[in-house]
Amino acid sequence: MSKELVNRSPDLKRLRDEGYAVTVSRTAYLVVKSVPYVNSSREVKFGTLVSKLNLANNVTATPDTHVVYFAGEHPCHRDGSKMAQIAHQSLSQTLGDIEVHHSFSNKPPEGFKDYYELVSSYVSVISNPARSLDPNVTAQSFSVIEASEEESTFKYLDTASSRAGIDQLTKKLEISRLAIVGMGGTGSYILDFIAKTPAKEIHLFDGDRYFQHNAFRSPGAASG
Repeated sequence: MSKELVNRSPDLKRLRDEGYAVTVSRTAYLVVKSVPYVNSSREVKFGTLVSKLNLANNVTATPDTHVVYFAGEHPCHRDGSKMAQIAHQSLSQTLGDIEVHHSFSNKPPEGFKDYYELVSSYVSVISNPARSLDPNVTAQSFSVIEASEEESTFKYLDTASSRAGIDQLTKKLEISRLAIVGMGGTGSYILDFIAKTPAKEIHLFDGDRYFQHNAFRSPGAASG
C-alpha cells in the first residue's frame, strides 16, 4: 500500500525522487526520516517528521492541516536557542505505531497546496541551522527506505482514525476473529460498524432467510 500510494501521488513521488526518506505508515501517516536538526547543546541530530494524510481514492489530496509532528528533541537555532517560531506543543504521544515528542505549526498565508510543499517547507526551517554547522548534512540523502507492506484488512487506508486521533483505540480492535450471531435489525448494523475496524475475521451466523422486509431493517440497499 505504501509504495503504491507514493507512486500514484505526484507530491509524494517528487519527495521520494528528490531523495527524501519518505514512507507511509499503515495507519495513514506520512513519515519522513533522517531530518537533520540542532539540539540545545548545539549538536547536529536526526529526527523524524510525521504528518497526517488526507487521501481520496488512495491518492493524496490537499493537506487539511498544517500541523506536523516530530520525533526527537525540539529543534533549535545554531546557537542552541529553541526554534520558537514553529513551536506548537511538546507532548510524547503515539500515532499509530510511531512515537512523537513535539508538534509544529508554521502555516504560510496561502496554506500548503500539497505534501511536497508541506514537507520541504518544514524540513528547510528545521534543517537550515544544522546545515549552517555542517554543510554535508541533508534530509535528501537518497537512502533506501524499505516500506512496510503489512497486510491490511482494508481496501484503502483508514484516514478516519488518524484524523480523529483515535489510533490507539482503533488498534485495540486488531483482533484475530469475532462472531456476530443474528443478522437482523441489530446485528446488521453492528456488522456495518465492525467492518470499519481492523478485526481480521468476522464470522456471521443466522439461520433465517433474507426476505424483502429485512431490507428495510438493514443498512445500505439490498440488490434486486
